[in-house]
Amino acid sequence: MHTIEYWAFSGVGRILRLLPLSLVRSTARATADFLFTLVPVRKKLTLDNLHASFPDFPERKLRGIAREAHRNLVTAIFELMWTPRMTRERFSREVRIVNPEAIEDALKRGRGLVLMSGHFGNWEWLSIGSALALEKKYTVIVHPPHNPRVAALIDRWRTSMGNRTVPMGVAVRDVVRTLRERGIVAILADQSGPGGGLFVDFFGRPAATYEGPAIFALKYGAPVLMGLGVRRDDGAYDVKLESIPSDDLSGATDENIRIFTERHVKVLEQGIRANPGHWLWQHRRWKHTPPAAATANPVAETREEQLSR
Repeated sequence: MHTIEYWAFSGVGRILRLLPLSLVRSTARATADFLFTLVPVRKKLTLDNLHASFPDFPERKLRGIAREAHRNLVTAIFELMWTPRMTRERFSREVRIVNPEAIEDALKRGRGLVLMSGHFGNWEWLSIGSALALEKKYTVIVHPPHNPRVAALIDRWRTSMGNRTVPMGVAVRDVVRTLRERGIVAILADQSGPGGGLFVDFFGRPAATYEGPAIFALKYGAPVLMGLGVRRDDGAYDVKLESIPSDDLSGATDENIRIFTERHVKVLEQGIRANPGHWLWQHRRWKHTPPAAATANPVAETREEQLSR
């Protein structure tokens, strides 16, 4: 089965790379509309998430956001497949950092930098394009696909311009080393954390959330920036970076970890509310509900157990 998946995935990529990028993007939209209408994979989950997050929105508007979210996902996948045709010069046109000075200001602190984002816009090109724009190389924390051949192919694309990737399950040591060397760690911060861990409010509902970014900020002193790439009318992306403040929090205590996590989740939510069709509503962000034990002790797992996942 893995072999069939690999050849199908790589075959679609080869076909797409025969096309100009503008046609790839229009093909992605048409494909997404077809799938949304006739092959509604995760359509119900998408609409359920939207109903719960925007209870005051009319049904027509929610369905429009759902359709746009499907278009965004397929576009991100097709663009990723087109990566072998990208050059450094092309990335400079497709991914533009609105306020690059935020990176330089953060790095002046000498503690490295954690660059956060979410499954928003094209998160894959965000890490590649922003690193090139800033003339930096990132350590990118990833969740490899289950298919090892597909994972290896995607990893080649992710690292083709100089970044390196580390799987989330073994990332802690690499992250700490990168920060101590004053480097940049890139991580997506919107996937569901463990059910026995920390829960914070996200679109009005408690969502299990990883504590890693808070620990890197509070224990190792790394500044944290949230970056979201908003697609322009021409298909390229504008990325604005926003700092997550931590100077008023002393030490990686449970309470400070909660406060910092609430802050970066709020910034992400604000970005999603501004462009809801850019986010991955198709994933099970709220798959866990807080147990009674987590209410009394929101950090049920040790830091090492959670970060090693």
